[in-house]
Amino acid sequence: MFASNHGRTYNINVAKIPRGTVNIILDVIELILISTTVFIVVYFFIGQLLEVSGDSMTPAFYDKERLIAEKVSVKFKEPERGDIVIFVNPNYPEVNQRLIIKRVVGLPDEVIRISEGKVYVDDQPLDETYLTDGTVTAGRDAIAEEVSYKIDKDAYVLLGDNREHSKDSREWGAIKVDRIIGRALFVYYPLGKARFVK
Repeated sequence: MFASNHGRTYNINVAKIPRGTVNIILDVIELILISTTVFIVVYFFIGQLLEVSGDSMTPAFYDKERLIAEKVSVKFKEPERGDIVIFVNPNYPEVNQRLIIKRVVGLPDEVIRISEGKVYVDDQPLDETYLTDGTVTAGRDAIAEEVSYKIDKDAYVLLGDNREHSKDSREWGAIKVDRIIGRALFVYYPLGKARFVK
């Protein structure tokens, strides 16, 4: 290619990008677009990355652990007793970023009662083998000691495993099913403690 500047002529060589390099660049761009799309779909519709804040679920989870919550099964299968679920904080229902993790203890239409440090479901003591030995469950404002609490047909009683340090249904009451957004699936950080949630 030639260019002229004040009567002078210059010979300019334009380096051509090899076709193989162009293909590699296009492949990388395509991979980035596909990966971004998959991430968005997974994050908003299938799963969500979360960080545990506080000690209300020890020993199941510890402060600063990071986990993946899956959002699909709760749309097709009702939560079961013992499931660890993620739900919207009832104190901030309009802000989905304020999510809480607790364990399902009471199911729709059941009667919960807290007595002498234990949880009773329909007058039967609940076998909570996931709790640390010596854990005492005390009543609070919404579910008080020695008072029968009837759960609505579309709600669940959700409690933290570390009962003395957990704000949960004992303060808020049962949580409506439409506030439950997912189940805890896998702890991925720290790497040395990576595990599937039982």
